[in-house]
Amino acid sequence: MRRRTLLAALALSPIAGCGAPGDETSTDDSTPSTATPTPQEQPTTAVPSTPQDTPTVTPPPDDPILFVVDNDTDSEQAVTLTITRDETTVLDETATLAAGESIEYDPMIGATGEYTITVEVAGGPSRTVKRTIGRFAVSSGSNHFVDITADEIRIYWEE
Repeated sequence: MRRRTLLAALALSPIAGCGAPGDETSTDDSTPSTATPTPQEQPTTAVPSTPQDTPTVTPPPDDPILFVVDNDTDSEQAVTLTITRDETTVLDETATLAAGESIEYDPMIGATGEYTITVEVAGGPSRTVKRTIGRFAVSSGSNHFVDITADEIRIYWEE
């Protein structure tokens, strides 16, 4: 009988360092505790990221984020690839590619965020796309492809 009484008393009494969610009682008078919101109380709207809170991830040296520019035309093309993030230029390269030739760039992207990719062909088409590069792409690598044809520029990627 005593054991049941003792267990019931222990179950109902607070243990030092433990508390129920939302319990704001403090065992130390020097620092007040703050309640942690339960999941249903947390905001459900997306919070826009700023450059200060964007995580930097070390890309793997054997699988970086690559940009492959391919000249699928029958003639030589001068192609400029510009990649920016928050008005900072990450890559700005111009190459003259023979018909059927391609070139690969590693812009050393190590931060997640929205990037603007601009491709311009001298005397030909140009194209700009915005691409959000996430943590998975940075940490695991991904390939971005730019195909130049006589009529258009296609930009796509795989992770």
